Amino acid sequence: MYVDGKRIHLRPRPPHATVSIITHKDDFTNMDEYLTGCYADYTVTFLKSKTLTFEESWQHVFNEMDLQFHKTKRSIYYEGMAFGGNSEFWEDMSDDERLQYFKWCYGFAIRYIGYKGTDRNIMFAYVLERENRHILEVYYLPVTHNIQKKIYSHERSSSGGYLQAKDFDGNFIYEFVKSSQPHLSHYQFWIERGGQTAYSSLQEDFYQQVAEIHHVKRGESLSPTWYTCDAQKCRYNRYEDDEYDQLYMPVEDND
Repeated sequence: MYVDGKRIHLRPRPPHATVSIITHKDDFTNMDEYLTGCYADYTVTFLKSKTLTFEESWQHVFNEMDLQFHKTKRSIYYEGMAFGGNSEFWEDMSDDERLQYFKWCYGFAIRYIGYKGTDRNIMFAYVLERENRHILEVYYLPVTHNIQKKIYSHERSSSGGYLQAKDFDGNFIYEFVKSSQPHLSHYQFWIERGGQTAYSSLQEDFYQQVAEIHHVKRGESLSPTWYTCDAQKCRYNRYEDDEYDQLYMPVEDND
């Protein structure tokens, strides 16, 4: 909840369940160190076992799926989908109920990010538990069969090469081509899941398929409306330039 542009937390809080996405480059060593710390601080339960290092696990999935990957300095190598909740969500759950909940979440992850509804592109998944903090982390490669290709105009650059075509609004034009071989592509993976509104769509689907069934809420959609899917706009009565959009507007320079 926001008051005068500042976020405040109400007490007592209603139970909330959460889902989030974290993208990773080739930070394999750091992640191995992170998991080593988790072994020391948490109780760890694997839902898909991990027997290799992060890099070896990534390479194993990459090789097994025979993936294509066009690496750049900004390339995303893998992603993590994390499920959690506030302390009020966990307080009345038994250990068995909590594990069953996370298995439900893992099933949601497979349906949502799994390759053709399978876990082939998932490296591993585990539950971390410590006192009132409980998290399921699912690490996977974003795999797609769609390839984005540039459309070129008949105009040439000063060096003689053809320039990429633009539409009437000045945006570069692309075409999407189906490939028989799967590709590792964070960008295209999320374009297929809604593009600008992909994260909002994930939150809404999680609410409908997981959170609502377990009788808990998910936080309101406070992102700018151009990042908010239609279902959440309707559910939260969002509209363009509403109070939350105003929070994200750039501050004007009066000098």
